[in-house]
This record gives sequence, structure tokens and C-alpha cells, in this order.
Amino acid sequence: MKIIHLADLHIGKYFNGISLLEDQKEMLSTLLQVIRQEKPQVVIIAGDIYDRSIPREDAVKVYDRFLTELSRLELKTLLITGNHDSHERVGFLNTLLEDKGLLVEGNVQRPLRCITLKDEFGPVEFYLFPYRDTANLKTIYELETFREDSKVYARIFTESVKKNSHRKVLVYHGFVAGSSREEMVESTSERILSVGGHDFIPRDVFAPFHYVALGHLHSPQWVQPGKIRYAGSPMKYSFSEEKHKKSISVIDLNEAGQVSLTEIPLVPKKDVVTLEGTFNELMNLEYPGNPEDYIRVVLKDKEEILEPMMRLRTKFPNILELSRERDREEILNNYSDFSILQSSDMAKLFTDFYQLKNDREIPEEHLALLKEFVRELEGGEAP
Repeated sequence: MKIIHLADLHIGKYFNGISLLEDQKEMLSTLLQVIRQEKPQVVIIAGDIYDRSIPREDAVKVYDRFLTELSRLELKTLLITGNHDSHERVGFLNTLLEDKGLLVEGNVQRPLRCITLKDEFGPVEFYLFPYRDTANLKTIYELETFREDSKVYARIFTESVKKNSHRKVLVYHGFVAGSSREEMVESTSERILSVGGHDFIPRDVFAPFHYVALGHLHSPQWVQPGKIRYAGSPMKYSFSEEKHKKSISVIDLNEAGQVSLTEIPLVPKKDVVTLEGTFNELMNLEYPGNPEDYIRVVLKDKEEILEPMMRLRTKFPNILELSRERDREEILNNYSDFSILQSSDMAKLFTDFYQLKNDREIPEEHLALLKEFVRELEGGEAP
């Protein structure tokens, strides 16, 4: 069975205040073109369809157009929601969509919803496991007394997975790792899941499945080669993803349930790039890429430069960040001693960080809100 595994579309995403919706239209068009060429039997979309739980109207239209085109192809699309999605909104009218081959799962069922499809070798069972934090999972499966997250998942799979010899695929959105999360490539555009929930789920828990199609981490990568994989996001959504090699994961599941992978590279028209140098070097640079790439600039000038962002944008219109190496070095030197970190208040640390990242001071109204939040966080009373 040929399966195309996608995840983390994040339709409606903003990148440092810039809407990526036009770029995403092109990306989705490329995905559809590849799907038509590859002719898979199944397309999996493992969560984070939208970038926010209440998507903008124009993002909904783009998503609707994508699903409409998918529905015209002779295949099954299995889609689950992620931690960025509203489970109700993404799952709206899913019963009607099923007649068009689109199966959308926004809620965790007890047992997990199982869709059985067939190829020339027989049945393949697809189990749909959208994102829910561990506390909700414990309530759904009446496991409130369980303390270890891994045991919660093991019990869910024990209750859900059918006892037969069929090949089994899990579609899941969450953080899965081996012995530690440091094994995995993360990025700053991924929303943290561990606050009030689990840190990561160990891969050993997923033993009942022949293939686990994951969403959440944005870098395409194996958690367990040949078995557990993150498809990654199809676009770069932060400068921390600058070195990612985005791709489409084409999975072939053979008669014995063994997996082979083909990666189809995704090359964006606008890349994400960091440029370093003096102001004059950058203004005279023979830039080899697209002038409209999304760019972060690190200026190495020691002297003050008048309005560098505005002037550099005449050459690179999509500069999204500008920092000065001297400012970064000064801030890092100030906080290189841990005792200084301990003696500095949280608001001061954050305002320094904001200035480092944005090349300007934090607005007064934002600073007031920050100080109020810090007082409440530290147990004080807001005025």
C-alpha cells in the first residue's frame, strides 16, 4: 500500500508578522501535484491543519479549496487534528466529507477510531489518534489513577488495537522520542506540549503498530527507522528551521508490514536565510537566492548605522529580523555569570531579550503588562 504522509500544514501562519498564506497556496498546489503523480491509495495528514484554533476566514477558504481538490482524487484521506487546531472546527461536517473519501477525526474515541482499508495483500488498519493532553486522555479512558504517561498510552493501545494479523498504522499528533527528547530535532515554531501534560512519549509504547505517522515536530525525521516517523512541516516557519530539508514522505507498506521510504524534496520559492556582515558588505552583496527570501540580518558593524533596516529593505524587501552582533555580545557578556541571572529580575531579562531579537525597546504598554504578569507569577499582587 502506497501512503503519502503529511503533517503540520499550519494554514494561516504568520512569520514575524508576515502572512504566509500566498506561499501556502503554492505549497498546497505542489502537494496536490505530487499526490496526482504518485497516485497513493491513502493520504495521511497528522495534525496542525491550521496555525490557530480560530482560523482566519481566508485561511479557511484555502483549506476548503485544498480539501475540495483532494476529494476529486480516487484515494482515501485520513486527517487528524493537532494541538494548534480546534477539534470542532476542523471536524465540522466530517460525516458528509466521508462520502468523498475524507475522514476527519477531531476527537479521541474510546476505543480509538479504526479505519480498515484493503490492498492486494489484504486489510490495513489505520488508528486515528488526534492530539489531547494526558489529563484529558485519562478522563476519556478512566485512567485518573495512572501516574506515568507511557502507561496511559499503553492502556489505550491495549484497549483499542484489534487482536489479529492485519497490518496496523497509527496516525498520531504529539511528541515521541527514544530515551530522551534531545534525540529529536525541534524548532521554535512548535508549541510546547509539556506544560500541564507529558514531556514526550517513549517509542517503545508504539510496539503494536507496523508504522506510526506522526505530526508535531517540523523537521522530517525518524524516531525509529522503518517504523515511527515525523513527516515534518512542508514549509519553514521560523529561522530555527533554516537548515531543515523539507520533503514529502512517500511510504510503501509491503505484505509483511515492512516500510520503505521515498522522500520527495520540497524547494520553496522563498527560502529562510540568515545573512551576517557589515552594512556595506550586505548592501554590495551579490545575493545568489531569491531577493524576496525571508531574511534575518546580523550586522557586524561596531559603529552606529542610521536606519539600517529601512535601507537594507531596498535590497532585501523581506527582512524579518535585524540584530547587531555587538548588542548580542554585550547582553551575553552581561549574563554569562549565572549569579547575575539570579540577581536580575525576570522583566529585565525579558526586555533585554526583546531588544536583542527586535532591535528596539519593548513598547511601554507591553512592558506594563509584562511587569504585572511577573508580579503575579512570583506570587505578588498586581496593583
